[in-house]
Amino acid sequence: MSMFRTLQNSPATITLFHNTKIPLSTALYQILDKAYIKLPSKSPNQFIIDLAKDRIPTYDQYKHIVSNCLVDSKSKKFITNCYPFLNDRTTTGVSASEIVTFKGVAAKNSVSHKLFNEGEYALIEETFNKLHEIKEDDLAAVQPADIFKAPLIIDWDQNLIAADEESLQKILSKYT
Repeated sequence: MSMFRTLQNSPATITLFHNTKIPLSTALYQILDKAYIKLPSKSPNQFIIDLAKDRIPTYDQYKHIVSNCLVDSKSKKFITNCYPFLNDRTTTGVSASEIVTFKGVAAKNSVSHKLFNEGEYALIEETFNKLHEIKEDDLAAVQPADIFKAPLIIDWDQNLIAADEESLQKILSKYT
């Protein structure tokens, strides 16, 4: 817990990077919202929900996540799944017999997550935002979810991330 937040007696912030088209994202939002509603009004363990619908973390948020929140293999898996272009992947080409392999940008056998510089991340964020502006019917082979795939929940106070119900419950255990 940050000393500044404690001195101000303000609630913690839990951010949900959310996409309503993804059932898991919607389910996690409902769990988070119900936990928020059930909090007693004068509880010392208050939090607010920052709903980041169809948004990607900012560069500063991304840097904080990579530097402070990747504490175990599960959290590293969550962040890697949220940034699919980091991983190698295969798909079928124009014909069903054609297989296309996309090489990810993450280093092989890397213990840590790829930390982009601010310029690289600005391009990633710009591409994601432009893909969201395009109508679904007009989208080519690249989708916004190829750049960043929700859900991702960040408890900035505890430096914890979640992308499934079990990890969200771990975050909420402090507040309930």
